[in-house]
Amino acid sequence: MKRQQRTLLSSSSNTLWLTFPAEPTSIILRSQLLGLGMDHSLLCALPQDSQLPDLPPGSLVKGRSLLDGDTYQFETTIKEISIPAQSLRLNAPESILHQAARVYPRLAVDVSGTVRPMNDHGKILAVLPVIISDLCPSGCHVTAEANAWPAVTSMKMMLTCQLPGCSHTSRFSGTIEWIDPTPDLHIGVQFCFQSESDVARLDLLHWYTAQQAKLINTSV
Repeated sequence: MKRQQRTLLSSSSNTLWLTFPAEPTSIILRSQLLGLGMDHSLLCALPQDSQLPDLPPGSLVKGRSLLDGDTYQFETTIKEISIPAQSLRLNAPESILHQAARVYPRLAVDVSGTVRPMNDHGKILAVLPVIISDLCPSGCHVTAEANAWPAVTSMKMMLTCQLPGCSHTSRFSGTIEWIDPTPDLHIGVQFCFQSESDVARLDLLHWYTAQQAKLINTSV
């Protein structure tokens, strides 16, 4: 179930996770809300030393923020961007919605892994430890340190881990489906397999069907 309600975004929200669904590859940018304009536009900081793609005024932006322990999301467009001033101004969102969790069954796990976020050319930007807290054949939920995540990445990533009860390491390609901007970075990952006979997919299916773990509810 998903519940949405209107609210206002305060400058105390601090961290914003901005997604630009641009072609050919969407990117995620970690920003800071610097303030609100008289026209209710959002002034955001751009990360330093980042190779940003062309983001002209009018480009679509999807944002997520944490306020008083709850996650909020909005959709708007770029009003103006200043690379020298390292700032980005977004048009006032028509609405800012409280995003509650959708509920899907997952198998509860507590598995250490490693994630490799990539840029839009497939280059690995970092190698970061994560904790996988739920898992199924189509995806998982991982938790990482927010400050360690690259300021600008694509939606693509590589996840490696040792499945419970397995003696070998499994590797999964995936895309980021959602981000929960809490003090830790919670990420929903959807796995991408080359085919139904992909070794990683068969590995995961074999593990999943052998489990009798308790189903849990998780944000997706």
